[in-house]
Amino acid sequence: MKTFIYYPALFCLFLAAAACKKNDNIQPRNGLSSPSSSSGIPSAKSDCDTTKTIDYLLSNSTGIDSFVITFSGLESYTFKFPAYGSKTVSLKSGTYNVSIPPTGEFESHGFSMYGQTYIKDKGARYENVKIDPCTIQKQVQIN
Repeated sequence: MKTFIYYPALFCLFLAAAACKKNDNIQPRNGLSSPSSSSGIPSAKSDCDTTKTIDYLLSNSTGIDSFVITFSGLESYTFKFPAYGSKTVSLKSGTYNVSIPPTGEFESHGFSMYGQTYIKDKGARYENVKIDPCTIQKQVQIN
């Protein structure tokens, strides 16, 4: 009689196991991996369109208003940093040599450009800097 009590429980366990497929919980579902049009996430192609101009942030906390930055490549751009705070400039994607010449009293300052080595000097120069729309942070800072 003892074994008769366990048969319904074992039978239910067997049915539950047979109803589930292996890895049921981790299988991808159709349509869930692609972003919906209402999700607000742009497609990768629009994020990395190299024909568009790129916004680049120039920040300065030194109080010196005569710092300039030059991007030299297929196209050349020269922009002036604000004395305090930041401003946004636009340039085309490409590979540039970037220079920030010494200014003011010619004392050392900190120069940081995302993806490049931090420089503590009177000016800064970066060679072969790739600037494109897929770069996460597009900024140069002087402090």
